[in-house]
Amino acid sequence: MPEYETYDAIVVGGGISGLLSALTLGKKGNKILLLEKTNVLGGNCRTYEPPDYPGWRVDTGVHAITDIIYGPLVQLKHYFGPGKFPTFRRHNDYYLRKKTGLEKFPSTFPGFLKMHTIPAKDRMILAGDLLNTILSRAIFGVKEKAVYDVISKHRLSKKAMQFVDALSYLLSGLSMEKTSVSRFLEGCGFSSCGKRGTMRRIAETAKLFNNSGYRWQGYPLGGIQSITDGVVTSFPKNVEYHTGEEVRKIEKEENGFCVSTSQADYRSCKVVYSGEVKKLPGIIEMPVEWSRQVKELEQATAMTIWLGLEKPMNEFNYNGSEVFCDVCDSDKEMFYWLMPVPELAPRHKGLVGVSTIIDPKKCRDSEEKLLNTIYSLVPALEKNTEMVHTQVMAPEKAAVSLKFFPSIKTPVNGLYVVGTDTDMRSMGITRAGYSVIELLNHYEEN
Repeated sequence: MPEYETYDAIVVGGGISGLLSALTLGKKGNKILLLEKTNVLGGNCRTYEPPDYPGWRVDTGVHAITDIIYGPLVQLKHYFGPGKFPTFRRHNDYYLRKKTGLEKFPSTFPGFLKMHTIPAKDRMILAGDLLNTILSRAIFGVKEKAVYDVISKHRLSKKAMQFVDALSYLLSGLSMEKTSVSRFLEGCGFSSCGKRGTMRRIAETAKLFNNSGYRWQGYPLGGIQSITDGVVTSFPKNVEYHTGEEVRKIEKEENGFCVSTSQADYRSCKVVYSGEVKKLPGIIEMPVEWSRQVKELEQATAMTIWLGLEKPMNEFNYNGSEVFCDVCDSDKEMFYWLMPVPELAPRHKGLVGVSTIIDPKKCRDSEEKLLNTIYSLVPALEKNTEMVHTQVMAPEKAAVSLKFFPSIKTPVNGLYVVGTDTDMRSMGITRAGYSVIELLNHYEEN
């Protein structure tokens, strides 16, 4: 019989959801092993120096962390060591970039009616849909449908349809045909995530007229790496982690699990899997129907281009981010999201990141199109750019759609899944955080 190292739980995957799982379970006294297949921890929650541009730093994608006041990261703050929780600057507003300049994205119903980006007739129609949908949800509860299903009954202009589609891509990574109304309203600040009683939902309708905007979003001052570093340096001694060790097989045993890698076998009472859920049936036997459902999870591919500026530009002298509107895209109506991140630039220089959803088979064409788009809207940018760094990645393990999302507890007793393909609330690091809170709520039940 081979010798096994035994743990209370093994966490598979060292992205932010896996790291937070290891931290929180470890702080509760469990002996934890975290296994990460790559040589670095953090996944899409990293900040690094591009190989060809020493002195510059970039994040893995453009990030605005949502729910920084009452959300999951704040709820998990007490698990961090003293002084390890990152400091956030407020992400004040979203803007719409047009050829004529910036227009602040409205956060209230009256503000939406005054928005100049789309024709007045379309604004009135969309405002009516917005009001009817929010009131209906407040009184009767959530009845999930696609954004397109709500607005397609009208004859809206192409510009209005492009605007709604762009916001859908921004908020879910998918088109308006696949984006749920819940995600759309939540992302625009008109609805809170999670379950609410009838009176709470009705009270929330006040947000239509008195919404504080996007000041509940923020950005960590040291880059998003500060979140990963804060977690890892807060690990107690009973949390062990290995990098460069890929899990190849998980076997259910009578009293727990055997987790096998190329280097060793490990035993644990429980397993927390934080990789892509649709890949889990490839390493452990799962029920056929569950496996079929998770394989249908949809994933978007994003391209982010980081532009290093020789000097800061007035065009990006704001604390927030922007979405491009006056964009002609013959392939698809996609979003373009730009965010200045001056903290990561060398002294006296500037840095902006711009992202869009792409067809992964057309990376070269997408890169050229993305650069041409931003240079056409901000002509002075091209001559002021001294660093260009391109990233292609999946921003979420599963895009928020109307399809099935698995729960934290799997059909296999003692096996849990966490991450952005297990919780539909918010996006990115915040959604990962919500999944970890759900894990903590269920972990002791078995």
